[in-house]
Amino acid sequence: MPYAKTEFSTVSIDGRIMTVTFNRPERRNALHADANHELGAVFDAFERDPDLWIAIVTGAGDKAFCAGADLVTAASGDRPPVPESGFAGLVSRFDRRKPVIAAVNGMAMGGGFEAALACDIIIAADTATFGLTEPRVGLAALGGGIQRVVEELGPKRAHALLLTARKITAGDAGTMGMIAEIVPADGLLPAARRWAEEIMECSPASIAATKAVVRSLDGHSVEHSMRGMFALPEVRSLLTGPDAREGPKAFAEKRKPNWAAPR
Repeated sequence: MPYAKTEFSTVSIDGRIMTVTFNRPERRNALHADANHELGAVFDAFERDPDLWIAIVTGAGDKAFCAGADLVTAASGDRPPVPESGFAGLVSRFDRRKPVIAAVNGMAMGGGFEAALACDIIIAADTATFGLTEPRVGLAALGGGIQRVVEELGPKRAHALLLTARKITAGDAGTMGMIAEIVPADGLLPAARRWAEEIMECSPASIAATKAVVRSLDGHSVEHSMRGMFALPEVRSLLTGPDAREGPKAFAEKRKPNWAAPR
């Protein structure tokens, strides 16, 4: 796997699953420019690698998933605070074809919450906490947090969270519908792995097409999305690719399908 050496995160690969751990526990896994650019390169490589189908993101230690932007540590060199793919290499990565699961092991504040919201599925430890707390330090959640919370909750409930910069528990976030599963802290990564393995039972081409159709709905009616979805490259690739033949064949032969690698 052609990853550059990582300094501010750890990357482990087990079969088709990549696990990325924010690894700055002394800073509650807050990310500065160097960490953000490193993570951007990690997720660039993940998207390009056909042997990797899904990623899990978590934080080192048991205190924090990610406390947001590191407002203290200066970056080395002269470059923007985030890569084109955004904070944690994720929040502005709008063309992802592969699923990413956030395994939130502790506090997810500011950019940390935004990174989790940018993932496809959030699994949380029962000790996790969440908040877009930027207004409390004179900033705003400009890494997609505002937009994604409005999209998730609707404007009224979103305003109640955004305008107070309130911290909420995993239970609160689950009640709001932002979390797929809440588990004891020691069961977090096994739960995330279980979700990843369930996703991997599906065709990667089908997953990519599904994600593309979800994106096409953004700001449009169901009718608009349905009329245009067959022109999407991911949908065309699905319908003309091998998985659309392999799936029915495997079903008829009562065996597990042999899916093609992501393209």
